Amino acid sequence: MALIYGMYRDGFRDMTLGRTLWIVIAVKLVIIFLVVRLLFFPDRLAEDYDSDGQRSQAVRNALVKDTDN
Repeated sequence: MALIYGMYRDGFRDMTLGRTLWIVIAVKLVIIFLVVRLLFFPDRLAEDYDSDGQRSQAVRNALVKDTDN
C-alpha cells in the first residue's frame, strides 16, 4: 500500500505540465456545473412565491397532494 501511495505522491510532485492541465480541467468543470445549474435548475419557488411562508406552504401542499393519491 505504501508503495502505491509513494508512486502517486512522487508522480504528482514531479508533474509540471500535468499540474497546469489538472487546474484547467478543474476550472472548466466548475464553470460547466455552474452554467448547467443556472440554465437547467432555476429556483422556481423564488419565482412563483414572494415569501418563505408561501414557499413552505406550497411545498407542504405538494407533498400532501402526492401522498393522498
